[in-house]
Amino acid sequence: MPTTLTLAVMASLFLPVQAVRQPPTAPPQKLNAVLCKSEVQAIALARSMASGKTEPIAINAVNKAAGAEVCGRYIGYAAVEVEKTTNDHGGLFMLAGLRFAEDAALAWTASWFAPFEGANLERGA
Repeated sequence: MPTTLTLAVMASLFLPVQAVRQPPTAPPQKLNAVLCKSEVQAIALARSMASGKTEPIAINAVNKAAGAEVCGRYIGYAAVEVEKTTNDHGGLFMLAGLRFAEDAALAWTASWFAPFEGANLERGA
């Protein structure tokens, strides 16, 4: 297991999830990504894509479950405002909250990072 992954997993075990806020002066950057309205929806999308579903099918599944269009592709300018790591039902996810330049709305994207099955660490390792 790579050192950074081991450290991320260990930190998530002992430390409460803390959001890392970027300075408000971070300039918006050109973005072409799938974004969702909430963290939970972004995690559901990432989990669906990690299970092998294609992007359009995963987006459709999350939107149907929510009963509205909550996830979709966004092309435009946004700045990263929040970054955090969270454990959800056995998976480690990297979340990012992006603030749109046009209307200042906040949207979320998530990446499945690793399955989380607890710490299988040996003493002295």
